Amino acid sequence: MKKLWENRQYFYIVVSVFILALFFYMAYKTPLAGDDWGYALNGMNSDPFSMAIEFYKSWSGRFFSELYGFIVAPRKWLWNIINPLLFMGTFICICHLIGIKRRPILIPLVVLACILSVDDSLRMETYSWLMGTTYVIPLFLSLLYLLIARRLLFKVGDLEKGDKVLALLSNGLLLYIGLAMENIAAVMILICGAFVFYAYHHKRQASVYFVINTLVAIVSFTVMRLSPGSAYRLLNEHVAWSQMSLFEKLADGYPRFIYYTFINNNYLILFYALVMSLFVLGMKISVFVKILLIFIQALSVVAVFSFVLPFDFLLDPSSLFSRTFWIVDIIASLFILFKGLKERRRDEAVFIFLAAGSFNIVMLYSPIFGARSSIYTVFYLIILIGMIIEELKGRSLCFFCLLALALFVNLDRVSEYLFKYQLVGVSYAERLDIIAYYKDHPEVKEAYIPRFPIYTVHGGDIEPDDSYHLETFKEYYGLPQQPQDIIFYFKES
Repeated sequence: MKKLWENRQYFYIVVSVFILALFFYMAYKTPLAGDDWGYALNGMNSDPFSMAIEFYKSWSGRFFSELYGFIVAPRKWLWNIINPLLFMGTFICICHLIGIKRRPILIPLVVLACILSVDDSLRMETYSWLMGTTYVIPLFLSLLYLLIARRLLFKVGDLEKGDKVLALLSNGLLLYIGLAMENIAAVMILICGAFVFYAYHHKRQASVYFVINTLVAIVSFTVMRLSPGSAYRLLNEHVAWSQMSLFEKLADGYPRFIYYTFINNNYLILFYALVMSLFVLGMKISVFVKILLIFIQALSVVAVFSFVLPFDFLLDPSSLFSRTFWIVDIIASLFILFKGLKERRRDEAVFIFLAAGSFNIVMLYSPIFGARSSIYTVFYLIILIGMIIEELKGRSLCFFCLLALALFVNLDRVSEYLFKYQLVGVSYAERLDIIAYYKDHPEVKEAYIPRFPIYTVHGGDIEPDDSYHLETFKEYYGLPQQPQDIIFYFKES
């Protein structure tokens, strides 16, 4: 036991292996769904690179995301491996960015609790959806880039050969991110620009490499945004939005920013508020200011959990309360970080906080702001929570309570994940048997297929007016396009 305690700084490796196993189970049990069917068919019937180029011209500038879909969707076994490795790698990067020296057990467990307690929509659209992994890959690569950048930024002496190689390789990460997803691609330009300013201001030798990084980030993002496919899709699928003025677009997106940054992330806000409140208790400020800051944090928790209260306006992102309170909460957080932290840790925490907000802020200028787009904000806020925990000073009781909450959330969510995805596996096996029957009986005009249990599989069921997914579903499973009419129904009904 003594030896185990002495090696507790490696506890995060145990947690990372657990994440690998859990996410492999989720991926193994989850079938292809929604857009996955179309990408699998295209990938099986055509050359993936040619299809990615064609989609760049006609549908989307996300070249590498489309290429991923055409390569991986026809090979579901490959996704079963890639997805858990990505989440394990993301967790390891988070732990290294935090620097878990003083709290090597508490921080990994809190980080795990925050990761597992995300909203169902975010979980379904990114954790266990093959095409949702196109959002996870840039997240992982951005964290790798931050680790490289931090190594170069704080290098006091001359850069070694290995550092220069990493600096050049970082351009590959930025190239992929810039041609994968719009909001993180745009923010990476800001991040690289911030590194240029910091390196130049502190006379770091790596400043020239950050200039190159910034240029690569700008070029790759520009190539994506100026793609013929992106322009075509915007003008044909979002006509009303494209005709709005800039102010109208921002005003239309602001409630969604509030919802996907705060209201939709109740457990994240709970951990954030608790950690920030504990940190405020140790700050050298007046009692009145402490009470005010803690009150703001407490009110944020009440707001995101108010679904158990008769106060609907707290959860309404368009209400006057939501439009004003969350701005106050942001200002209070910045005050805490600037006032409570010192020197390098302050710079890192403020940087992560601003980056987290920027991922959702840039989505104000987008017609497709959804849960999956907010994954970057959520995970960067998780990093910030870990950084604050590492700086906490106080009694053991506070840390014990935080640890108890993390353990409770982890046990609750892991049991829920195991139950849900075991149910998905059973439901999918039943669905395959039913599909096999209808394949053998093409004369049947109405085929009834049970829906997946709610809050389990994104895009697994098809609505009556969704002709594209109905067509790809039939083709993927070998069902006749005519005369069968596929009807998805709830077994309970």
